Amino acid sequence: MMDMHPPAAQVQIHVQAHTRAHVQLVQAEGEPAAPVEPTPIRVEVRKYIPAEATIVTMIVTLSPPTGQALVYTEGAEKYGTVFRGAKSVGDLRLDGPYIYVKLYGATSFDIQYINYRTP
Repeated sequence: MMDMHPPAAQVQIHVQAHTRAHVQLVQAEGEPAAPVEPTPIRVEVRKYIPAEATIVTMIVTLSPPTGQALVYTEGAEKYGTVFRGAKSVGDLRLDGPYIYVKLYGATSFDIQYINYRTP
C-alpha cells in the first residue's frame, strides 16, 4: 500500500546570469560548433520530503516563462522530467537525497513539492 502525504515545503533558487568570456575554437570548415550544455544545479530534496519517498510530484516555475528545465537524479539524466514554460507539474523518481536541474533558456527556477509516494 502506498502512503501519499503532501509536504509543506517550497524551494526557490535563482541563478544569476553570468558574463562568460567567449573562447573561440578553431574547427574544420563546415563543422558546426557543438552547443554548450548547461551546468547542473544540485538541489537537496531530503530537507523537504522524507528519505523513504521514491517519487515526488513537483511544480516548477521558470523565469523567463519561455525557458525549460530538465530535472533528474544522479546518473539518470536521460530518464529526467522536462518542465516547460512559466509553470508546469511533473513527477520524478527519486534515487538519493539530491536532484539536479539543467536550465535551458531560463535564468531562475522555483520548485514546490506538492506530493510524494513511499513504498
